[in-house]
Amino acid sequence: MIHPARTVIDRLPLSLVLLVVAVGACSDAPGPVPTPASPQELAEVSDAFDECVRGDIEVGLAGLDAVIDQSPRDPDALVARGLCRWARWSTSGQESDARDAYRDLSDAIDAVDDGAQAGTPLDQIYSHRAFVAQSLDQAWVRAIEDLDRAVEIAPREPSHVLDRGVARAYAGDTTAARADLDRFLTLVGDTLLPNQKRVARALLDDLESASPARP
Repeated sequence: MIHPARTVIDRLPLSLVLLVVAVGACSDAPGPVPTPASPQELAEVSDAFDECVRGDIEVGLAGLDAVIDQSPRDPDALVARGLCRWARWSTSGQESDARDAYRDLSDAIDAVDDGAQAGTPLDQIYSHRAFVAQSLDQAWVRAIEDLDRAVEIAPREPSHVLDRGVARAYAGDTTAARADLDRFLTLVGDTLLPNQKRVARALLDDLESASPARP
């Protein structure tokens, strides 16, 4: 899974820190950049995305722009550019960066819906866009909608359930948040995910303290 935001986590607001910690609950390390349409594009997207991860976002974006100029509907290149733009937003604070990131991820979703082959799973694209939606809106409606879609596509992926539980808690839907957090802990079972389990249990404790009576 592509996740450059891990390189800027200390600069994100608390809500996004919790969501970034939660994402990738099945692995503590990002996976390889997904395979685009051709080996040449694979190398170009991989090299450009590596620049973003290393912090040279402008160089990375220039490389991804070049790929997308040649293949405008390449969903993996669009995802990579969207995440690079979101990483730039985390330092620039410019709303245009968040808007551009959201548009790239939306275009990637549309391309996949139209039949384009993508190495990035569709549920992960929705999850990435949920992060961007929250940063763009400073609200949770669109973020939760995207996380609903991610859970619908991959209902046994713990990271989406945890992310949605955190988002629902911030949105004030404590009943649904507790259901998601309980579900996350059931899904992961004895899996060694200390950071994610700590987030889930701490938030459950907070929600229980605020509203002891369970439905």
